[in-house]
Amino acid sequence: MSFCISIVAPSSYTDPRTIDAAAVALKVLGIEVRIPAELQSPERYLAGNITHRLEGLYAAYADPDTQAVWAVRGGYGCAQLIEHLDWPRLSPAKPLIGYSDITVLLDQCHRQGLSAIHGPVMKEAALMQHESKEQRQVAERQIRELMGLLEGETPPAFALKQHDAGSASSRETNLEGPVVGGNLMTLACVAGTPLQFKAPLGALVILEDVGEPYYRLERALWQLVYSGAFDQAGAVCLGTFEGCSPYGDTPLEAIFAEVLRPLSLPLFSGLPVGHGLQNRPWRYGTQGRIANGHLELKG
Repeated sequence: MSFCISIVAPSSYTDPRTIDAAAVALKVLGIEVRIPAELQSPERYLAGNITHRLEGLYAAYADPDTQAVWAVRGGYGCAQLIEHLDWPRLSPAKPLIGYSDITVLLDQCHRQGLSAIHGPVMKEAALMQHESKEQRQVAERQIRELMGLLEGETPPAFALKQHDAGSASSRETNLEGPVVGGNLMTLACVAGTPLQFKAPLGALVILEDVGEPYYRLERALWQLVYSGAFDQAGAVCLGTFEGCSPYGDTPLEAIFAEVLRPLSLPLFSGLPVGHGLQNRPWRYGTQGRIANGHLELKG
């Protein structure tokens, strides 16, 4: 495995020591990361002002020696960039990699015909040096899978659990469509703006989140449903909801099924995608197929 990847900071500020630790861990796998000296110029909790972060993106895409553009972290800030982006300066040959707050930029890249991968952010490579053997092994496997996607490999199928959404269509188990989505709160926060998420026809929409109480997740999902985000979707697939606090004994899947019921959308859960231990990478917008209890993805 030999890759050279441009690192960008389009959202929040990251401790440089974490970035350095991640770079060392990646080098062991034969992955070189280009980290510009001016990667960050902290402003509040952001990695820099809008101009600084935009110039970092342009420089990363312009580097002739790198094969991808990798966000160092999520946090907050991507949505601020979109209206100022000069899209022709971003090469379709280089996929943008990230998740969480990066979701909005992944979605916009896909709309612009650019390549994007929903997967671990660069700083999480530092977990390959974690004291937990399981965490080290999982982190390395996910980085290797990410590099496999860059080489055109087909990702493994993901097992799913289906939930009753109260209609005949919810029991459909053979569905095909583009795979999109990402962080639930991030998508909800841009509803009603020019960046509003709209699932393509037949889309298999993946949702995940972290650290949110169930009532906030329900509110965010309601906002997406009633803003028309899922009007053309084919199914909703839940990833992990790490550290999300329940209310009583009602499972999150039951809450989601209730909110989605007016759309008669099939609902699935169990995807190893999100802020938990597992965050398996996938190409944003790739064709997916749900059959026999699994989500199969093309390269």
